[in-house]
Amino acid sequence: MPQFSFAIAATFVVQLLGSGVMATLLYAFHRQYRKSYLQHWTLGWISMALCQLTGAVAFYLATEQHRAASDPLRLAITLVLGATNYLQLGWFLFGVYEIVRRRPVRIVAARKILGILAALGIITSLLFLSESGFAVSRYFARISFRSVLGILGYGAAAVALWRTRTRREGVGFTVLSAAFFFSALQEMQYIFIGFDWLFTGTLSDYFYTSVTYIDFLLQSVIAVGMIACLLEDEREAAELASAEIEHLAYHDALTGLPNRPLFIDRLIVSVAQAARNTSKLAVFFLDLDRFKDINDSLGHSVGDQLLKAVAERIRRCVREGDTVARFGGDEFTLLVPQIENIEDAAKIAQKIIETLKIPFFIHDRELFVTTSIGISLYPDDGHDAETLVRNADSAMYRAKDSGRDNYQLYAPAMNARALERLALENMLRKAIRQHELVLHYQPLVNARTRAITGLEALVRWNHPELGLLSPAHFISVAELSGLIIPIGEWVLKTACRQLRIWQKKLDRSLTMSVNLSARQFSQPDLLEQIRSVIEDSGIDPHSLELEITESNAMQNAENTIHTLRDLKALGVRIAMDDFGTGYSSLNYLKRFPIDTLKLDQMFVRDVSEDPTDAAIVSAAIVMAHSLSIEVVAEGVETEAQLMFLQKQKCDRIQGFFFSVPLAAEDLEPYLSESAEYGANGTGVAVL
Repeated sequence: MPQFSFAIAATFVVQLLGSGVMATLLYAFHRQYRKSYLQHWTLGWISMALCQLTGAVAFYLATEQHRAASDPLRLAITLVLGATNYLQLGWFLFGVYEIVRRRPVRIVAARKILGILAALGIITSLLFLSESGFAVSRYFARISFRSVLGILGYGAAAVALWRTRTRREGVGFTVLSAAFFFSALQEMQYIFIGFDWLFTGTLSDYFYTSVTYIDFLLQSVIAVGMIACLLEDEREAAELASAEIEHLAYHDALTGLPNRPLFIDRLIVSVAQAARNTSKLAVFFLDLDRFKDINDSLGHSVGDQLLKAVAERIRRCVREGDTVARFGGDEFTLLVPQIENIEDAAKIAQKIIETLKIPFFIHDRELFVTTSIGISLYPDDGHDAETLVRNADSAMYRAKDSGRDNYQLYAPAMNARALERLALENMLRKAIRQHELVLHYQPLVNARTRAITGLEALVRWNHPELGLLSPAHFISVAELSGLIIPIGEWVLKTACRQLRIWQKKLDRSLTMSVNLSARQFSQPDLLEQIRSVIEDSGIDPHSLELEITESNAMQNAENTIHTLRDLKALGVRIAMDDFGTGYSSLNYLKRFPIDTLKLDQMFVRDVSEDPTDAAIVSAAIVMAHSLSIEVVAEGVETEAQLMFLQKQKCDRIQGFFFSVPLAAEDLEPYLSESAEYGANGTGVAVL
């Protein structure tokens, strides 16, 4: 009997330590990954540890001491042992349900089930407690009924995990399934022990000791299986997020069509093939007529649904090998890589026009849409992708000038768009000479405290006749003409000087974000320019953040890496702007020395309503944080968006919800107010 007692006690201790270690590990994993099934499994192991502890105490009392059934210690141990024995089963099964079904257990239902299990454990533990002659009855009340539930529960879990393993790679689900299957068999053993005791009148010490050893072995296998399932689930989640982001990089989030970079890539390949085969191809540039009126009158929600419906109709008008892309806004492009003659292109354009004339029904509204189409052909209208798209764009504007709802072929002599751009370029040169460009600043706000931590410098054109113009009116012309170089230098110098003024005047640390254009970023003397600006303005290099767009960074990824590393050596911060709208490879994103990732507003806009956008934003934040990259969400306009981003642990926020871009003199009072609140340890919404 002493050897038997020592063996049983040792097994209790080992299982108790193992349960405690496993609960600690799963709790640590839960804090890192925030998976609810880990929380259930953690609670299950805690229950097992408590069960082992109270079991050890109960065994000691049974063998070394004699206490009455009404003894408070014996009664407390009995209640805890009964409840934890049942709760352990419930929490383990909840975790299996969630990892298999990929959805959480309903909280109300879970609480009811756990309450029932705890009540069953307590009731069965109290049965026959005071009857000294009912040992076998107590065994069947406490153990056998729970074993029946264990057989059913563990058996169901084993089957569910076994079926799931066929859809997922790895051995984790197989191991855990086998562990639960043998746990169900082990539960049968407890019933057999009871029947053996009932018919023989004795309880075999050897049989009972072997069962405890098997319990410990199964406990170890379950622990290994759970950790393996966690690792495989995280790997699969990372692969899904990577695939989603990769798809998003090449496709428009709203319509699902290829985006501008992917269209250009396919056009470049098609031009090369057409050159080898001496064949023709056609590029179509489509713009919806008066789409802005629909957006302004019916709202962006109706406008977005209309764009999706238009995209689907255009896609049905073309062949499988043709490429329909959303170029931006209400602009679409179409690539027909093989075409015989101009007449065939005209037929395709006319088919699209007639198809879009059919009324659309959006949100119980009947909407009528027309489109203007420009067409350019290779090799007649250009020998490279950029020229073909530009000429198709010019032809589209001529279609609009011709009354809309028609198509036009490119004609160089009638390129009105080119003339318009030339006139705008001349006015812009004059604006630079006469200092008509001004800077406005939009605050970057700490998502948690709502205090201003930085600013983004945004250029505006104070036109003497048209008033204040946003960059959308002139930046594209500045890029094409090369004027973006002097404009970019002026913006950088002015923003840094203003930052130094605020830092001295307000006695606080602020950062300044400045956008670098593609041309500016590729300048050979960029590094010297920025070093000179930092020295002249006297700012701390760490307070300057340079923003590059995702598309610009990928134009020559290897050169980008070298340039960014040189900039980082100066001490400045690097931000990737408009993340998700370009086509960056995740491999390059890992290699870029990025400090900040700015999520484009097109994903932020519907995060509180669209599960897809919410998943994309959540995945991007998790990915960025795993790479030690700060996340800034652009275009935040509502409290719901802010709350979602706060929940996802987004670092900083930018958007109209806090402030529109303001001139320096208009923004300074809010900076002072934010500084005052910050000194008191509290945050403040800036506007």
